[in-house]
Amino acid sequence: MNENILSRINGYLETAFSGLKPILGLGISAIGYIMFPERAYFISLMAVLGAAFIDIVTKNYAIIKKNGGYKNAIKSGKLFSKSLWLGTETKIISYLTISILTGLSYRVIYLKEAGIFLASFVYSVMFMREFQSNIENLIEAGADLDWLLLFSKKKNKDLMEKEGIKEKISKEEVNENYDERI
Repeated sequence: MNENILSRINGYLETAFSGLKPILGLGISAIGYIMFPERAYFISLMAVLGAAFIDIVTKNYAIIKKNGGYKNAIKSGKLFSKSLWLGTETKIISYLTISILTGLSYRVIYLKEAGIFLASFVYSVMFMREFQSNIENLIEAGADLDWLLLFSKKKNKDLMEKEGIKEKISKEEVNENYDERI
């Protein structure tokens, strides 16, 4: 009977450690450890990604409406354009990078509350930007949502001013004291 148990354990271990399963598991665990030190980080990122997905859907809807239907949008090359994909690709990479940096901030900053505050600010701003983009897409498609767009822009501006951040910062302002910061 002990031989049967040992052979089953041996069979299990061979199956578990065959191929890339352990490496994949280790990679997913490392990503989870870095990006999601608290459950709130995961929920916040999923909310932002959900809004980003809806943004893609509403942008496609706006393109279809502007071009007089699905077939016309495809014929004109607007629906599946390279620029639309490049914008989406850039958004995915930038959100992934920001999520990693936000997760790392929790590990670097000794006060957990400061890391959580930074993450809630970052994810709130990202969500507000996606919210505004969705509303702009729906307005472009013909919806009467100008009032909601004005309201969301005002709230986003209030949030930024409360934190002491200018709405538009030029590249010159960012680069002017670059050497001093390094």
